[in-house]
Amino acid sequence: MYAIVWWEVETPAPESFQQFHGALWGWTFEPAFAGTDLGVDYWIIKSDGKSLGGLQRSQSRESPRAGTRLYVEVEDLEAVLQQVRSLGGMVERPRTELGGDDRWFATALDTSGVSFGMWTANSPVR
Repeated sequence: MYAIVWWEVETPAPESFQQFHGALWGWTFEPAFAGTDLGVDYWIIKSDGKSLGGLQRSQSRESPRAGTRLYVEVEDLEAVLQQVRSLGGMVERPRTELGGDDRWFATALDTSGVSFGMWTANSPVR
């Protein structure tokens, strides 16, 4: 059995990524690997003091469009989408039903150009 052991985000604007996702999810960012062969700016993404991924400054100014999208589970999808907008992000896809009564998602672009998703098992609040 294979398990995911790490995930990374690469963007030419990591400071914007940090500001946006720090405000949205409460993540913190710890500089890492300075003076190593990596040779680029890198941060460990943390939640409640636990490492959960990495952030790397892209060498390209172009935002990648192909790749993996991270999904974060949320309780109130509409409230999080409103917070995304208020932080300067853009909703790419609003709440979308996948069938059944417990599968909804949405996607957004953060202020650094990185696409991410949100998933919830909760019905829309009416």
